[in-house]
Amino acid sequence: MKKIAFFLLFIFASCSSFKLEKNIILGEFNWIQYGNSPENLNVSYFKISPPFQLAWKYNASAGFSHAPMIVADGILFIATLTGEIHIVNVETGKKIGTIEAESSISATPVLYKNKLVIPTAYGKNTLQSIDLNLGKVLWREKIGAIEASPLLIYDNLIVATIDGHLINYQIKYDIPQKIWEFKTSKPIRSSPASDGNLIVFGCDDGNVYCIDFETGKLRWKFNADSPIFAPVSIAKGKVFAGTLNGTFYALNLKNGNVEWKFQTNSKIYGGCAIKDTMIFFGTASGKFYALREKDGTVLWTFLAKSIINSAPLVSGDVIFIGSLDKNIYALDIINGKLIWNYETGGRVKSTPVVWKDFVFVASEDRIIYAFKTQIPK
Repeated sequence: MKKIAFFLLFIFASCSSFKLEKNIILGEFNWIQYGNSPENLNVSYFKISPPFQLAWKYNASAGFSHAPMIVADGILFIATLTGEIHIVNVETGKKIGTIEAESSISATPVLYKNKLVIPTAYGKNTLQSIDLNLGKVLWREKIGAIEASPLLIYDNLIVATIDGHLINYQIKYDIPQKIWEFKTSKPIRSSPASDGNLIVFGCDDGNVYCIDFETGKLRWKFNADSPIFAPVSIAKGKVFAGTLNGTFYALNLKNGNVEWKFQTNSKIYGGCAIKDTMIFFGTASGKFYALREKDGTVLWTFLAKSIINSAPLVSGDVIFIGSLDKNIYALDIINGKLIWNYETGGRVKSTPVVWKDFVFVASEDRIIYAFKTQIPK
């Protein structure tokens, strides 16, 4: 059973302070990093399905990245491109407070115990850890611009930078300890994934890299002949990676050999979701695919009206997709049939997040939409 931590949350913003005396429970049901797991599976612990009703809207007054939200015990953390973390009550949609970062936040923050780790896209100190009990910055790191979402494994934080560095920090204590650093020749925009022993990530140089978690040494690399912006994922001994030339790869985790590949003929910007024997991802053409994880066989497809550039989210037998056509879609996971959609006021470029009976959607109109499962009358 995963360890459960209790702490009081204190949040400070600008010259004013916000204090919420609430015991926050950090357990397995919270979404505390990109993908909801080190493997980047994008599967929620909660199972919800339509019909939904709009419960509330929250105006963040700023845009969002491809995966701006994490949620823990009834508190939603929203990262913005203006460099703020908005803290919102899940049930009411009311603002609790804000935390100001040094610059734009293009990656997903990480919640580790009572600490919020924030990566930023530029500035002097692009990685910082804030103690939520004390409401103060514990440490800052000058490691260059960060666009890939950090990866939390045990008490370690794996961070990839635009300068091409992959760094392993031990963050158990108030001062981070750099364990090792791996260098590539080109930027890393692809969020890494891990099975606990190996770390994999894509790179602008067209390679998928596999690094030993303990030593930081290269285990293997695979040349996909195309830059990889999309986050990678791991499941059943395979690495899954989409590329800008439209090829989706399944690689053997142990040696990097190609298990199968599938050509979409459209750029792949977003990550995938993996549930049981199925894998799901979207493309720049608006076409969304469900493939058999074992061999890449197409099980079904769905066509949105515009680009899909973020990862989908699986909740039970429903898969949620955001599109630049302004819609959030809910599809039947088995056959791809559309069972619900909602048109927001802006393009949906971000992965939604589910917590209990809520699904949260970030739209380019700077609004967070919270939908709640309707209770039958």
